[in-house]
Amino acid sequence: MKHRWPRSIHSQISAIFNSIRAIRKTKEEAPRGIRSFNAWELYLREGHKFAKFLLSRGFSNLLDTMSVRENMREYLQEKLIYNVENEGSRQTLETLIAALGKFEYALNNYIQQRSLDVIPLDTEKIRRDFYAKGKEFLKISSRKFDSRSYPDPVALIQNIEGGTFQLQACLQFEGGLRAQGVGAPRNQRLLNPLTRKGLHGIVPDPVTGKSVGCVSSIEKGGKETRHFISAETYHRLEKYMDIYGQLESDYAKYVEAINDAARKTGQFFPGRGSHGLKHCFAKRRYAECVMCGLSHEQALQQTSLETSHFRLAETLTYTRGPRR
Repeated sequence: MKHRWPRSIHSQISAIFNSIRAIRKTKEEAPRGIRSFNAWELYLREGHKFAKFLLSRGFSNLLDTMSVRENMREYLQEKLIYNVENEGSRQTLETLIAALGKFEYALNNYIQQRSLDVIPLDTEKIRRDFYAKGKEFLKISSRKFDSRSYPDPVALIQNIEGGTFQLQACLQFEGGLRAQGVGAPRNQRLLNPLTRKGLHGIVPDPVTGKSVGCVSSIEKGGKETRHFISAETYHRLEKYMDIYGQLESDYAKYVEAINDAARKTGQFFPGRGSHGLKHCFAKRRYAECVMCGLSHEQALQQTSLETSHFRLAETLTYTRGPRR
């Protein structure tokens, strides 16, 4: 059967990314597929931006991989210059580089699946070069504050209006859950309420040995992670479940409630949002691990597990102190 390759470059982008779509699958089932819906939207959006750039240069066929390679070099050069001139962040450029890496994998996977007589795309050296240039010319983040964590998370939570929002914030601060894990996914099409299945009773804390509540959540990439919260918050969560059956809310309204409380307590900066509570957790948990005798690497590993991260480098972004 003859292969049907879309004429439109934007349709080509959609076709290759659909070949690696693996939403809700585990890492074992799809080790290199896109398992997170948020990541899917990000990579697809960046792919279409690259396609728009290619069209502006009169290019319309992704299977011409040698031309794609050279155009990617020009595209990254343009993005680097733009970020330098506009005081953009290294983080922004690195996100783009990661998305283009996933684009390369998607295109090559499509070529391989259909046994096409096409030279595979190889842009690793280009992406590595621009990653190094980003480290040389761009600051880590464009945020105006030194740390994404809140200076006084307890005061913040006390000032959050609404019992549901306040309970969700407690879980993020005490247990390191994402907003998605407490029933407030950014994408409302992916409902992810916290239910009684996620309650695992009072257990010994794996680090301190104290009695704590254990809660599990399904978060990024379909991973199930166990989190440890105070017994008081756990019992409060149990009572909430008795009344409402599950914990969930609208993401935008949840973040708005947090931002309102941040303004009341003088802690508001654009971009902190609900994830700032997770940063608070990671800093505290890492310090707690060290105080209990764990080495730096062991403390990072434990904090990584409880924040649903499995690369220590990611956890360092949560635990490091103010930037110089």
